[in-house]
Amino acid sequence: MRVNVTKFDIFKNSRLALGLALFIIALTSASLISKEANRSVLVWASTGSLAPGQVIEQSDVTTASVLLAQSAKNYLSTNAQIIGTTVLTSIASGDLIPAAALGAGIDSTYQRLVPITVDASDLPIALGRGDIVDLYAVKKGNAQVEFNPALLASEISVDKVLERNNSGVVSVLVILNNDQVLPVLTYIAESRIILVRTR
Repeated sequence: MRVNVTKFDIFKNSRLALGLALFIIALTSASLISKEANRSVLVWASTGSLAPGQVIEQSDVTTASVLLAQSAKNYLSTNAQIIGTTVLTSIASGDLIPAAALGAGIDSTYQRLVPITVDASDLPIALGRGDIVDLYAVKKGNAQVEFNPALLASEISVDKVLERNNSGVVSVLVILNNDQVLPVLTYIAESRIILVRTR
């Protein structure tokens, strides 16, 4: 008995085989994607810029679900209690927080939170928590002591911008090392303090 196989039958069967193959590939891909999604981990990420010396507050961090594979050990899981720890290296807004970027709480033996009041025109626009600034002193017009402009401290972390009002002055809380506190306070009374953002 002769079986007649037309070109149409071959074409139809080829299309059926191709359709089945594509269906199997789609199922396999969906399965692989699902497995990869299940490998994601919850880690801490920053909600804003964080600078060295800052103490982590609840509002500084958020959770992020990410695929990290082998590098997961380099970042802090949300199981880690990081509120109250101190930032050791700069962390940009939105970045995952590396385990090596945080240390124990602020060591009052070496650092102080110092409030500085400056004219609104003497600090960068939109200065905020996590910014790093240099502190300069220039002579006030009515100062009794003559001196040249001086760099008081460099790469100082801003902890908070406390007050912005219609008085034309802004209070800024900065983190200073112990040996920087007296030189800065010595200049404040007779100087105009200028904050210069370094990044």
